[in-house]
Amino acid sequence: MTSTAPARTDRMPLTIWLIAGGIFAMVTSEFMAAGLLPAIAPDVGVPIGQAALLISGFAAGQVIGAWLIGMPLARFGPRWILAGLMVVFAIAQTIGTLSPWPAMLALRFVSGAAMSAFFATALSVSVRIVPDRLQSRATAAIFTGVTVGTTLGLPLATLAGRLLEWRWAFHLDTILVLVAAAAIVSAMPRLAGVAPLPFREMLRPLRDARLWVLFGTAGLAIGATLAGFGFFSTILERVTGVDPTVVPWLLALYGLASVVGNTVVGRLTPRGPTLVVAIGLVVLTAGLLAFWLAPTSVPVVLLALVVIGVTGVSLNPAHTARVVERGGSGPAVTSMLPTIVTGGILLGTALGGVAADAFGVLSPLLLGAVMSLLALGSLLPELLARRSRTVPAGITESTPVCPAA
Repeated sequence: MTSTAPARTDRMPLTIWLIAGGIFAMVTSEFMAAGLLPAIAPDVGVPIGQAALLISGFAAGQVIGAWLIGMPLARFGPRWILAGLMVVFAIAQTIGTLSPWPAMLALRFVSGAAMSAFFATALSVSVRIVPDRLQSRATAAIFTGVTVGTTLGLPLATLAGRLLEWRWAFHLDTILVLVAAAAIVSAMPRLAGVAPLPFREMLRPLRDARLWVLFGTAGLAIGATLAGFGFFSTILERVTGVDPTVVPWLLALYGLASVVGNTVVGRLTPRGPTLVVAIGLVVLTAGLLAFWLAPTSVPVVLLALVVIGVTGVSLNPAHTARVVERGGSGPAVTSMLPTIVTGGILLGTALGGVAADAFGVLSPLLLGAVMSLLALGSLLPELLARRSRTVPAGITESTPVCPAA
């Protein structure tokens, strides 16, 4: 009995994986619209460019949802809040797919806002229901839902679009969301909400200028990856010369590397999240530059895809650990995290598109490398300061990396 106790205490609670599953379903919906645009546009009677607003409308909801919904609801118990947000998401998605174009677009905004509030609440919960030493692994598990949904959402949607009518693809995703909501209600322990505070007090942690540097590092790192990711398929087909039927498998390789990297980062983060981020950014920069310098070499491209996948968005658990270590896990801080992730995605994809139009399809890779180097540069003051000082009195190895507020 004694020999098996450590293994049991280090096991991630089922609730964490159920929450990650819910995030996966919602993130898949976000990218599903991209894969189904050719079918959606003619059916609803709008040009495909206008139909793409379904993607940006969802992202706009994500930017503000954690603030408008997640933070005010933080005072209530998270179990029913998480389940309720998933039900709101499911209703908005179902009605939206059956509605005329203006209502469909508006409800995509609602879906994005509900998902963002869910994500912020999930990050706050993840550091409350596990021991201190498992907090970084718990946030890594939460981000697994984002990583898998991001990398597999588009190919899954494309496949579903070939096999099903596009509305049924969304309906299946809605069913998955509702199943996850029911499972969370049954499995999550009862937790009290965050003690209500005046709005000004809730925002107090955001007055820390250093915290905004951490946010900037995370946003640049995410943007660096997404700047190139949007053009992987085009580069593989037009420059590398890969057969179009093979490209989805190479993207799946990138997705698998991202999942592995997310897990590894979660396990390494307790040893020092800043060092994990620094090493990850160095490797990410090298991968992007290798892809840019030798895009016609299949071995180099394969290695670059794996390297970018293992780092890139997989560093999110370490970014979260740094943010929570500095600002706590209060509603204002956890509400900022989805905003930073979405902002990084929008920044990277927007700048990548501008670069591709102006300088060619390979330029987003170089742009991503530059953004990664900027993120790395933002770490230098902290790394140099830590190197020049000793550990302060009272800090021990048992001090949690991600202390709950």
